[in-house]
Amino acid sequence: MKSLLKKLFERRREEVTLLLFDDDNPHQQESYTLKPGKLIVILTGLNLAVVLVVMLFLYFTPAGTVLFNKENRAIRASVIQIHDRVLALQDTLKIRDQQLYEIQKVIRERADTVFSINLASGWNETYGQPEPAPDQPRMTYRISQPQGVQSLQGDQIIHSEIFSGELRFPVEPPVSGTLTGTFQPEIGHYGIDIAARKGADVRAIADGVVISSDWTINNGYTVHILHSDGYASVYKHFSEVIYRAGDVVRKGDIIGKVGETGLLASGPHIHFELWRNGVSLDPQYYINVN
Repeated sequence: MKSLLKKLFERRREEVTLLLFDDDNPHQQESYTLKPGKLIVILTGLNLAVVLVVMLFLYFTPAGTVLFNKENRAIRASVIQIHDRVLALQDTLKIRDQQLYEIQKVIRERADTVFSINLASGWNETYGQPEPAPDQPRMTYRISQPQGVQSLQGDQIIHSEIFSGELRFPVEPPVSGTLTGTFQPEIGHYGIDIAARKGADVRAIADGVVISSDWTINNGYTVHILHSDGYASVYKHFSEVIYRAGDVVRKGDIIGKVGETGLLASGPHIHFELWRNGVSLDPQYYINVN
């Protein structure tokens, strides 16, 4: 058989006559004329077709998970999706931990709201506040505060009656203006942006206690207010803030003025966030935004 195939291949471009003899009747014979080249092409095509059919059959059957590693690809895609969700959850937990830290700081001690910025020194990347250098001119910022403001310290914050009420939504927005940025947690934008006239009044959306009133390099003057039922509101980019950490505010109280402070500000506006129990919420569902 091997020698026959070899001869056919050697004469693949010629026309060959094939004679078939019957052992029981040697005088009877059959002859066939063929071209070995065409026969080889036909046989090769049939073999490829059979291989293709077998591979397709295996691919669409459970055996394909072993041969084509489909299961590993599916597991990899699932792992990537879980990884993305874990990263998003970590970001949320970091924000929650920061809020808890601010609350603990107010409970432990009264936060100092007066600080200095050295014009000649470099920025501190973590806190946005530079270390003062000796014998250099300094610019001092002070948070203004109205007279007769109730202020709480330590356990007074935890047991205050300010947290006994229930928040009712929707509420009026902190400032009257135009919505220019929406809630996009996937890119780290955990609130909305409301553009307004510079110096316009910004009001608290509900009763609460100021747990943080500070300056950061990215967000300028910021205020965090803790409300009842686990809610917390965050306001950023003030040109001026009025209350300090520990101060009690009532719904509608003016807590600051619209500005464009901080590196992330692009025009006069207020960045507003709403959180509950450490989870960021879309403010558009809770306030009357036009």
